[in-house]
Amino acid sequence: MVAVGLGVAADGLVWGRWLVTGACGQLGGHVTDLLVRRGAAVVGVGRRECPGGHGDVLSLDLRRGGDLDALLRRYRPTHVVHLAAVSSPAAVADEPATGWALNTGVTERFARYARDEGAWVFYPSSDFVWDGSARRRYREGDAPVQRSAYAWTKLAGERAVLDHGAGTVARLSLLHGDPVCPRQTTWTRVAAALRAGRELPVCTDEYRTPVALADAARVVVGLGERRVRGLVHVAGPEVLTPRDVVVRIAEGLGVTPRLRAISRRDLLGGAERPANMAMSGARLAARWPELAPGPIRVRPAFGVVIPVYRGADVLHRAVHSLAAQDFTGDLHVAVAVNDGDPRTLRAARHLAPVLREVGARCVVLAAPPGRVPAINAAESVLPAGARLYLDQDAVLSPDSLTALTRALAPGSGLHFAVPAVRIADTDSVVSRAYYRTWRSLPYVRQSPATMGAYAVSALGRTRWGAFAPVRSDDKWVRWHFAPDERAVVTTATYEVIVPRGPRELVRARRRYQRGNEELAQLPLAHGDGADRNRGVVATLIRQPAAAAVFLGVHVAAAVLDRWSAK
Repeated sequence: MVAVGLGVAADGLVWGRWLVTGACGQLGGHVTDLLVRRGAAVVGVGRRECPGGHGDVLSLDLRRGGDLDALLRRYRPTHVVHLAAVSSPAAVADEPATGWALNTGVTERFARYARDEGAWVFYPSSDFVWDGSARRRYREGDAPVQRSAYAWTKLAGERAVLDHGAGTVARLSLLHGDPVCPRQTTWTRVAAALRAGRELPVCTDEYRTPVALADAARVVVGLGERRVRGLVHVAGPEVLTPRDVVVRIAEGLGVTPRLRAISRRDLLGGAERPANMAMSGARLAARWPELAPGPIRVRPAFGVVIPVYRGADVLHRAVHSLAAQDFTGDLHVAVAVNDGDPRTLRAARHLAPVLREVGARCVVLAAPPGRVPAINAAESVLPAGARLYLDQDAVLSPDSLTALTRALAPGSGLHFAVPAVRIADTDSVVSRAYYRTWRSLPYVRQSPATMGAYAVSALGRTRWGAFAPVRSDDKWVRWHFAPDERAVVTTATYEVIVPRGPRELVRARRRYQRGNEELAQLPLAHGDGADRNRGVVATLIRQPAAAAVFLGVHVAAAVLDRWSAK
């Protein structure tokens, strides 16, 4: 997240130079993503290997005062969002020196910088600063307590910012939602456990006011735009126990949860956990209603995998068609570049904001060589759920994701679906004839065969772990499902660029044949059925000229394979 263009004075763009510490953390990823999408100049500090798609993150030990001073002198930020922290009572108890340094010492340094340079600081405090005995929501005027070492470090950080008049102290309530930068979090682990049907221990005697990560990021950036100074509570409109939150997640995922009630005292560091941490966000809502967080909203995740090999010039087709989707689900896209070419990686990173602009999560990865390793790398950063595997040049019709989601909905009995294929315009007469025949074959419509897009239901995706190292990943996936579990979704389409001319067609056919030979050796549950070739001869007879081209390509590929085998 090195500097990404200067903000300008125009609607939707953010002024200034922003420094975000903890830029790959849960809130930090969302804040940085929002700032980049809104045109701010951003410098991120965090883990070096951050696959969030914005580029590298500066790796810096903020506790080293000289290095921190050098960073401030170099970038002269107008806004500092200090999210790097030791962020739980148990963690501070384990590492008190680190907790004090990050939560308080570094905060003091940023506060002095802001005072001296006229900059603005955002400091995230916590809802753990209460004694928990109140029978109402805590307000900004209530007196906090140093119940734990963690609360002590947070309250000291608050004082540093407020005493210097340096910016905003925001006491944040429980944050929830998927991270922008792929990582394991409490939220992702709970969602995965719910989808898998595992029993979850849930606390029933602790009260919080949860806030979505995306909402919290809007608050951070909004307060920074306004350069607000002082103390504010960032709290959701609902008072919920952790059990209530998990039930709400399960409702959004469409699953029945298996829950076991526990006390907060059964949790790590439970003795220091206040019973009531609910806070009032009335001050924020009254002054800036457009920033007020909303209730918990959970939508089933839909993941899209795009493996990219030498696709710098065509990837825009797939990305822009995804951005144009009429889709209200929680869309996650992983673009895995596996050709080792910096040009391709740059093109993918340049396109990622197109998806973020429409609310999708997009991760760009430099993947190992090979299509299947790229698919597995992309899968590793996506949440569990339904999947669409999309070629880099495939263009979806705007209703495709919605249509596929409906077709693969729980209870439908379908687990493998493809949109209807369209062939992009080509000046090759041979290619047009070949694919006109191919599309008319009965098994292509019934199987259904694929050329660049196939989708799997959330339940269907649990039938295998990582992809096997095969050439024909689409057929390998298809053969995990019985014929009556597959369908062509005719209300949606996708367009692909086909091989051009006889030589490319024969080369593609040979790859297909080798893929079939490979799959024939694997113990897959299903195939395409014994009657796969029924009706093929009649179809070929009806269009003899095009059929001659089709059969010629097949014969040429078979002959060349025999010669190469000798």
